[in-house]
Amino acid sequence: MPVTSRTVNTYVQHLIKYKYMTNPTKPLLHPGYKLKDKLSVVARVEKIFFTEVYSLSNDKFLYLFTNIQQDEIIDRSQKYDLVHLEISGKKYLGVITDEHSHDKITAIIDDLTVLRGFDCVAGMRPLKAMLMNDVIEPLMNPEKYKKFKLGIPNGILLFGPPGCGKTFIVKKLAEQLGYSFIEMNPSSVATSYVHGAVGNIGKVFEMARLQAPSIVFIDEIEGLIPKREELSSSADIKKEEINEFLLQLNNAGSSKILVVGATNRPHMIDTAILRSGRMDKRIFVGPPDLEARRDLFKICLSGRPYDKKIDFEKLAKMSENYVGSDIELIVTEAARAAVLEDEQMVNEKMLINAIKKFTPSISVEEIAYYSQFGDLERS
Repeated sequence: MPVTSRTVNTYVQHLIKYKYMTNPTKPLLHPGYKLKDKLSVVARVEKIFFTEVYSLSNDKFLYLFTNIQQDEIIDRSQKYDLVHLEISGKKYLGVITDEHSHDKITAIIDDLTVLRGFDCVAGMRPLKAMLMNDVIEPLMNPEKYKKFKLGIPNGILLFGPPGCGKTFIVKKLAEQLGYSFIEMNPSSVATSYVHGAVGNIGKVFEMARLQAPSIVFIDEIEGLIPKREELSSSADIKKEEINEFLLQLNNAGSSKILVVGATNRPHMIDTAILRSGRMDKRIFVGPPDLEARRDLFKICLSGRPYDKKIDFEKLAKMSENYVGSDIELIVTEAARAAVLEDEQMVNEKMLINAIKKFTPSISVEEIAYYSQFGDLERS
């Protein structure tokens, strides 16, 4: 199509309209605005919804977020070059970045505001610290550990009573590492075909290699790796399955695969899996600690009307050995009481009465039972 004056005018009108739609407001920062020593704003590049993009004097970019407050972001300050500005009495958060794209803005906003990995795990600080130091750090910095002839974990075993969040923790571990998550259930491996289960185990690990780095998670691992000495003499096929799994486990680390098993019955697992070089780290996962229980009460009450003066610390202290499902039951019972008593909100007294009404699903005897396996842990 030939270019005419009318075509040019139409094109200019579209540009003006586009600019008005993307930059309808006056920039918050003027050219020359000083951010840091020897770093200033050159110009606003564009405005995308609630984000203003500025070019800077060092050839980098500033994303200035107009709708994200400081208390809304997750503390990842070491990952990003954050700037905090106050303009006309209002506080703003910005991120200095090397490049600019719409996808990058979305990724940074998600990373700053969406809980991932261990940020999602309430409390349990000692457990998270152990996983960070003994599992995540070696996997993320293998060369540093190899230099001192320290082994990289091949697999870990989580053991403890049911309902304490073992599966949830493993999924968050995968997010923390940035690993693919592959779950292998003993029931899904089983087959009516002779030697079929052996082949299925191999297929799972082949998938893990294709998606590496990855975590292969086996819940109720005692179903897959029972004690061989307790199997009948005719259970040769099951022994073949155990041997196949142990073989795959031995080679997992070299393929960037971390194998994680979880069990409520550690005494039923074949001891061969606990040898050095296999499940290198064995960790007890008990009921939620004080901090976790406090957060669980808040989580379970969210979305329901409740008295903001509730002493969550007090509730947490009263609910020792209660697991997440217990606390959810307590909050539901308190909410039901609020309805029956024609109250406007759940109050502390209702929650205390509910705690007194229900006993924890894990008994003191069960906790003592798991303490027998304390020698499985390595500090």
